[in-house]
Amino acid sequence: MSDKKKKSIWSKTLLALSMLLVLAVIFIPIIDKNFKSTLKPELKNFALEDPEEVTEIFMATKNSTTSFVKLSLNDKGVWMVNDEFPAEPEKIKMLLNEYLARLIVKNPIPNGGIDNVVKSMASNAIKVEIYKGTHKDKVIYVGGNSADEMGTHMMLENSSRPFVVHIPGFMGYPSAIFNMNPKKWKSLNIFQTSIVDLKSVSVFYPADAGGSFTIHKEERTLRLEPYIVGDLKDPKALDMALLKQYAATFESLNYESIYEGLAAQLADSVIRVDQPYAVINLDRVDGTDHELKIYKKPVTADSPQLDNFGNPVNYDLDRFYGVLDGNTSDILSVQSFVFKNIFKKYGAFYGEKY
Repeated sequence: MSDKKKKSIWSKTLLALSMLLVLAVIFIPIIDKNFKSTLKPELKNFALEDPEEVTEIFMATKNSTTSFVKLSLNDKGVWMVNDEFPAEPEKIKMLLNEYLARLIVKNPIPNGGIDNVVKSMASNAIKVEIYKGTHKDKVIYVGGNSADEMGTHMMLENSSRPFVVHIPGFMGYPSAIFNMNPKKWKSLNIFQTSIVDLKSVSVFYPADAGGSFTIHKEERTLRLEPYIVGDLKDPKALDMALLKQYAATFESLNYESIYEGLAAQLADSVIRVDQPYAVINLDRVDGTDHELKIYKKPVTADSPQLDNFGNPVNYDLDRFYGVLDGNTSDILSVQSFVFKNIFKKYGAFYGEKY
């Protein structure tokens, strides 16, 4: 190809590109303006501003007056679930800062699909009310997931236009964060008691009364008392550092989860027949108390079948059942590695090995 022809082709190409650039400069702002004009701020502003000012989040299904979750900050600065029990602080923090504060519109729903989405949300949506003090800051209706499974249908109060909303970087549906099971928001901290508020804690082993004991806190002093009267050991041999460490352990003692479904039925059948492996009683200086009963969990398909030496085992080596304050409706899954330092015997504080 001659240089003259090459020059002619390049000239035509540059002219075509120049025309496309001019068209882009003219039409893109118009298209962008028209698109943005359909997304009015009052219709698409799903993200929560100033999450640290939120004092209550109320979630309810539109087709039921009994299915609701209330997360509220009490006068002591503690988040509560349905005004009944403390909420898990990390879950509240994630909900406010990582989820609600980062909700953005992924795309509007095509006009032809709006009616179907609105009808579906009318019967199945979760209504989420967000308060700052006594002021209702925002109300979001949360529907099902979008057809491409990349977002969730949401609509703001006083709007007739739903949108597909997502959370940048969040691997999952935004709808999943609005869990309507109050138990899923409950704090995992079993005793909710700091060492300052502790009055006494006792650990009783039904099969080993000699290993049972009580720790009393009197002002800033700890006193260890055996369950069997007269079984006192040399006070000089008492490991006071271990005793202090042990008493402080109850401040952040967590359970793993609450059993549900068939697992809950199995757990219930066990605790109704078996005696506890350990019973822990904790008293606070304000006069309130807690009792936690720990039961051995039989081996199931999802638990270890052998011990570290390859021998068959009858009980799960990783988990126990837990019953807090007699509540057999919410049987706890208690992990062995969390409680391994709790299951000490009286003699351990005097250097005895078990």
